Amino acid sequence: MSGQNLAPPVRPAPSPGGAAQRHEFGRVLAQALDALERDRLPIKVPEPRALMQRRPGMHFHFRPELFVQLEGATRFRFPEGELFLRPDEAAVIPTGLPHGEQALPADAGDSRPGAPFQNLVIGFYAGAVSMHLARDFGGGRPDIETILFFSTPDLRRIVEMAEFLVEASQSASPLGRARLRGLGLALFATLTDLTRAETPDAKQESQRIFQIKWMVRDQLHNPALNVTFLASRLGWSADHLSHVFHKETGETLIHYIHRQRMDGAVEVIANPALSISEVAWACGFADAGYFARVFRKHTGLSPQAYRRRLAGELSREEDNPKTVYHDRADYGFGASPAPRVPEPEPG
Repeated sequence: MSGQNLAPPVRPAPSPGGAAQRHEFGRVLAQALDALERDRLPIKVPEPRALMQRRPGMHFHFRPELFVQLEGATRFRFPEGELFLRPDEAAVIPTGLPHGEQALPADAGDSRPGAPFQNLVIGFYAGAVSMHLARDFGGGRPDIETILFFSTPDLRRIVEMAEFLVEASQSASPLGRARLRGLGLALFATLTDLTRAETPDAKQESQRIFQIKWMVRDQLHNPALNVTFLASRLGWSADHLSHVFHKETGETLIHYIHRQRMDGAVEVIANPALSISEVAWACGFADAGYFARVFRKHTGLSPQAYRRRLAGELSREEDNPKTVYHDRADYGFGASPAPRVPEPEPG
């Protein structure tokens, strides 16, 4: 796998945003939704190729990522090709697609030539949707100043909407564009509603715990990620960092790192196109054997057994009846009906 030993660059930990950022995110999303309703917000989707691979100068996520360009432009590089995102355009980056980003100022052809770079970035983590505005921190490197996390029980549905949108974008069907627009409307409407939540997650934990958790999420695919790595980046001793994290969360930091990696592994292991070794590398494990031991401890099953169990659950779903009446179950065309269920005698 090309470049698989290359660690992603380390970014400074952002600050948690507040009510002003929440209102700003809601305003941007509402404007994007309005533009999409008027068919004035193109949604660009790169072709999902070379998934879950480590490439020099690139990174990938276990879930899709959504961008709305506000000023300037974003140049995305992929293993195969590139994409430019300009103001009043949106993009969905498919799950597992390696990409690098370059921030560009507005050019002479834009309505505001020379305007500084800015975009809204939406990501998906365990149990939460993240939103942040990115700006150019110098040298064309887009990065975060403040970020908010919104908990939602509908996270899986939102992610599935984004993934279905990616699938629709690759369809050759004459109705593909209509599906793409419809899914985009549903996705932006759901995210706009989410910004109206009273209290984003970031307000519920201290600044230092927030920054530790963010850095773990940001560096999850890095094999060098451990307590010592985090302590060196945050300017603390490893013992003090571990003590503070455990005191404020009730969980050891090394356990939190393993748990986040395992949650990612569970997300992707159902994909039969990935070998167990590739899943391990994608989750930041340099040793597939060690990954298997940690995975078994986390789930009670080996990676291979867990994958077989998922396949078995899907197979059992196919064996369920397709329609259930008051006196019988119908298993579909050509299947033998279940025996008639006698009605209970009155009294």
